[in-house]
Amino acid sequence: MTQNRRDDIRLWRDNELHGGMEILQASCYEHSYPPHFHDEFVIAAFARGAQRTRISRQKGIAAAGTVMVIMPGEVHTGEAVQRDEGWDYCAFYPSQNLINDVAETVLKGRGDVNFGTDGMRHDPRIARRMLHAARVLNASDDPLEKTCVMYQILNILIGNYGERSVKGARQDFMRADIRKAIEFLHCSYAQTLTVKEIAAVAGLSEFYFMRTFQAMTGLSVHQYLTQIRLVRAKGLLSRGVNASQVASDVGFFDQSHLIKHFRAHFGTTPGLFAAASA
Repeated sequence: MTQNRRDDIRLWRDNELHGGMEILQASCYEHSYPPHFHDEFVIAAFARGAQRTRISRQKGIAAAGTVMVIMPGEVHTGEAVQRDEGWDYCAFYPSQNLINDVAETVLKGRGDVNFGTDGMRHDPRIARRMLHAARVLNASDDPLEKTCVMYQILNILIGNYGERSVKGARQDFMRADIRKAIEFLHCSYAQTLTVKEIAAVAGLSEFYFMRTFQAMTGLSVHQYLTQIRLVRAKGLLSRGVNASQVASDVGFFDQSHLIKHFRAHFGTTPGLFAAASA
């Protein structure tokens, strides 16, 4: 029976940690993550149950003891393999710059760090270390303790899985016209946009643009724009801006529209995220 098993998702931004980094601890049953991406890495460890996931075009199941690493910009999903069992996990969202900085003491050479093409590894030892780190970061009020714990985890991950890449993985195969449209979305996300406007920036017909955009990014233009708005919303919420103002500032129709998309993507509300990040 699932009626006594509720999603318990805690997502927050620690603004004292490396200039601001998001952390998640969650037990998921009913919640499923729609196709989405992050500007940062997603580094997750699974404690219990199993999550069915798709990372880019690869499908898999993350069970207890799995360590998952998703590159910035990679579209991914997540849902319970069995809803009555769900899954427990934690996740950290370090930036490419932070990963590169830590890697200077671990890896030789220059260039961005990536973690290869294997998005999931069964590594219970490292998974346990990550889950412990998440508990410390949730409970501690000591900035020094939190910074040291996070550095240790990133050091372990990079030392075990990291490698140098000459080029960043995100846009190696991105068409120039689609990249131009993406840049336009990042600059104009707060405006009311039409497909005609965005396609014109790319220099393509509307229908060809929509098809090509989805093929290149894994998301529709609307999904991609919504993702940008949600990322900007989290930044404002973590700085104490009220949800109504945030909705207006990032291009949502109103606060209820923000709440709807925020809950669908993150499993929590703007208010809970803001309170946890305060």
